[in-house]
Amino acid sequence: MFTSSCMSPNFINGENGWVLLGERKANHLFEKDVFRIKSRDKFTAIRLYVSERDVDIKSLEIMLINGDILKPSIESTIRQGDRSRIIDLAADGRQLETVTVRYRSGGKLFSHKGKVQIGGRPHNPNDNY
Repeated sequence: MFTSSCMSPNFINGENGWVLLGERKANHLFEKDVFRIKSRDKFTAIRLYVSERDVDIKSLEIMLINGDILKPSIESTIRQGDRSRIIDLAADGRQLETVTVRYRSGGKLFSHKGKVQIGGRPHNPNDNY
């Protein structure tokens, strides 16, 4: 399990307006990681970023702080250096409790593992939607 919420200069290929919510290395066997989100900020969207190796995504589950669970569909494979589609949460933002990802890294068993980052786009009350 990994908890975090911070800006990172290496995060998301320099894409502005996103906050790092967590990152993990994906094993070559299917696994499940639960990212606990410490920040109580509201987020309007999330997306996954993959580096170092292709990663096969099996499922994604987002638990909101109020207990609601979102299960958006997501691509089955995210290529090294690429990202998932933007997963919209709500224009007025939602507080996140956890993000659960089931995945596995591509490549041979003893090769480098893929790195998965979860990014959140913070709600800005001054944005006009």
